[in-house]
Parts: sequence; C-alpha cells; structure tokens
Amino acid sequence: MFWLGFGLLLIAFTLYLLYVFERQSRIDRLTHNWPGPPALPIIGHLHILAKLVGPHPFRRATEMVTNHLKDHRGKLWMGTKLYLLDCNPKDIQALCSAQQLLQKTADYAVFENWLCEGLFTSGFEKWSHRRKIIMPAFNYAMVKLFVDVFEKQSRILLSRVSEFAESGEPMDFLKLISCFTLDTICETALGVSVGSQSNAKSDYLDAVNEILLIIDTKLKNILYRSPFIFRRTLHFKREQELLKTLHGFTEGIIQKRMDEISQDAENRNSQSTKNAENEEGRTTHCFLDSLLLAKGPDGQPLSVKDIREEVDTIIFGGFDLTATTLKFFMYNMTLHPEYQERCREEVLSVCGTDRSEPISMEQVRQLEFLEACVKETLRMYPSGPLTARRATANCQINEFFIPKGSDVIISPLYMGRCKDFFPDPLVFKPDRWSSGAEPKIEATTFIPFMTGARSCLGQRYAMVMLKMVLAHLLRNFLFEPLGERQVKMKLNFVITLHTVEPYLCRVKNIDS
Repeated sequence: MFWLGFGLLLIAFTLYLLYVFERQSRIDRLTHNWPGPPALPIIGHLHILAKLVGPHPFRRATEMVTNHLKDHRGKLWMGTKLYLLDCNPKDIQALCSAQQLLQKTADYAVFENWLCEGLFTSGFEKWSHRRKIIMPAFNYAMVKLFVDVFEKQSRILLSRVSEFAESGEPMDFLKLISCFTLDTICETALGVSVGSQSNAKSDYLDAVNEILLIIDTKLKNILYRSPFIFRRTLHFKREQELLKTLHGFTEGIIQKRMDEISQDAENRNSQSTKNAENEEGRTTHCFLDSLLLAKGPDGQPLSVKDIREEVDTIIFGGFDLTATTLKFFMYNMTLHPEYQERCREEVLSVCGTDRSEPISMEQVRQLEFLEACVKETLRMYPSGPLTARRATANCQINEFFIPKGSDVIISPLYMGRCKDFFPDPLVFKPDRWSSGAEPKIEATTFIPFMTGARSCLGQRYAMVMLKMVLAHLLRNFLFEPLGERQVKMKLNFVITLHTVEPYLCRVKNIDS
C-alpha cells in the first residue's frame, strides 16, 4: 500500500514537472524576442538572481542588467514566475496606460496589513472608483489653497533648524523634515493638525520606520510571503503592535475631522472646511472631506476602514516619499555647494531678502533653477526606485508580447541613471533641465512620479511644497557637510530609496 501511494505521488509530481516545463517552454516561445540569459528548467534564473544577495546589491543589479538587458528590455524567470523588465522609452507610455497592465503585482500584498486596499495597493476596479473620488482634492485650485499651510509649517521648521544652527550640533535632516512633511500632509489633505514638529518624539514616525523594515523583510524573504509561516515569527507579533499605533493614529484623525464637521453643521459654520472652486466653478473638497462625503459602488457611504486605508496611503506617500526627496536634495546641496549657492541667489532674487515676508505661489513658480535641482535629485534618487504591474490578460506592447499572469517591472532609478537617456548619468547636473539644453530630455525617460493612469496624483502638490520649504531653508541657512567635504553615501533599498547611514549635516545662519 505504501509503495502504491508513493508511486502515485511520484507520477503526480512528474506530471506536474512536465506541465511546468511545457508551460515555460510555450511562454518562452511567445516571448522569444525579449532578451535574457538562458534559463534552467523549473528554477529559471534563480541561480543568477542569487548573486544579488549579499553586500553591494545595487552594484550587482547594475552588472546583471548591463550583461543581460538589450534595448532596455529583458526577461527573468524566478522559478516558474515570469518577470519582464521594460525601461524602453518607446514602450513606457503604452505600458503605463494599457488596460491589461493597471493591476499591481502580488508583491504589493506585503503592504496590505497596514495600507489594506488603498489606492497604492488596490486592484483595478477599486482603484478606478477611488481615484475618481480623490483626484479633485489635488487639483490646482486646492494646491493654491494649501500655500498658507506650506508657509506656516515651513516657519515652524525654520525655528527647529535654527536650534541646530545656534548649537552647532550635527542635524539629522530626514528626522526633522519628516515631521514637517507629516504635519503638512495632515493639515492640507486631511484638514487636521497633528503637531509632530512641536513634539520631541513622534510615536507615529517611529512606527512607520519600523514597519517599513518589517515589510522590507517580508518582501525579500520568500518564506515570509506565506501567512502561515509569517504568523509564527516575532516580526508578526511586532507588526501587530505597530499596526495598533498606525491605525489608531489614522482613526483618530478621521474621528477628529468627523467631529469638526458635525460641530460646524450644528453651528452652521463652514470655516473649518477647506474647499476651493475648480475651473468649472464647482466646489472641490479636501482629500479627507471628499472621502467622508463619498459613496461606494453600492451607493452607501464609505466605511471607516475604507476611509482609513486611503488616509494611511496618502500619509505614507505624502510624508515619507517627499521627506526622502528633500533629504536627497539637501545631500546634493552639501555635495555641490556651488549649486546650493546658485539656488540661494535665485531665491533671494525672486523672493527678496526680507525673511519675514511670506513666499507666494507666483514666486515659487519663478524658481526655475531650484526646480531644476529638484528634478535632478528625482532623476538620480527617485523615492520609488521601481514599480511592478501584473498582466491581467495577454497584450502586445509594440512588437513585444506580454503573456497573462506575468509581471512587468519598470524602474525610474534605472532610467534616470542610464547613459543612453542622460549623458554623464552619475553626475549631478541641474543645467541639463534648462530650456534649450541639449540633448532634450524626453518625458518618457524621466518618470519619478510614473506616468499614465496610475501616476502619482499629488505630483503638482509635491513640487509646490518642495520648492516652498526649500526656498525658506536656503534663504535662512547654509548647509554644510560634517567634514571638510561631503562623503558620498551608499544607497539602500528599503521599500523606498534610502541611504545605509543617516544623512547628517551642519547648518549655519546666514548673516543678514
């Protein structure tokens, strides 16, 4: 009996291997013009991908891409799963707009305990409905309305930075700027003040940093993708503790806003409701108010969980990703003091030398060289180094076939650092963005906010906020490296792009 069972199991396993082999062979034939190294049966390219494990993963990834990609396209089998890498500018617009490629991959499930099914992780149908609700909250009229908040929060940040200028102590720039971006996104998009800049310690920020490390561990350890295995680790226990802090923070914001709206309704007061009129004259509500007033596909109001998952998503994107961009900008300024001085001269010329005067939206628009430095920072250090989409049906992008079920990877980091698109790609050269500069930069080679249907909703908001706070900082302070020269920092990919060591700098008051 034992041998009969064993024989049947062996036959079943053999048939499965034959099925997998036949399937891989068939898909290989359909994707024959995608370049890639020879794959081994069943394991695919795992023997090549194993080389990425260990020190210097970015260097090893660069070598792998250089050796195996052709025309910025390639394919890799991770076991029986096919990944297609496509960073060819001719394909980008079609890749990011194709109906069959609007679904995020299964890899994004690592975020679901925290962000649930918010805009960042949700499937196509849910994403499509929610985007229509949220999109008006970041139109130009609303961004203009937010300028006063950007100004106010920038002033608070200046007072905190001045303490380091007076003491001469090294400043952890990311730590300070994260509090600024958290306060700013909460007050603009959510209509509530959380005052993290005024507190010496933020449990929420600490929880975000720690849960991102846990998510990164889940993403990079294939065994932890199994809920059965992960639930039996200490990481899971700690994640549950962090989720109480994160979800509690968000639900507190939602409840506070609901109480304010309820109280305003009782008092017939609309002062606390941030809204604006769009070009058609229709009222646009802020992000949170839009969710509170919205209805789901069933015609019912969104639940607290529905609202929370979108609030968690906008907080994550609005404070963590923008804070990372600001950190890399200032790192570039201490690495290249000549460009810092050019930015400062432009700010003083456009915004004036009276530091007590607010900076207007029109002045922000005129800061062209500052914007060029921001774009150059985003080119070299995009907060989201790569994105992945799952093909929900067979599709054709130009002459390249993408089979249903495969994952397509696009990397803004690769494209921004590719010499075919940007001459001297590892050199910080903001003048490449000036009007009339050659070679002309194509829109499909610069995609830090992605492009197409699932592009970042808040990119206009982010650019205005980034330029305004940087203008304030550069008008008031000189940022210097800790030593005689800024040490070049090693990059680390922990969900978003970071540095291995914290970025520390010294700051000095600028004499009037």
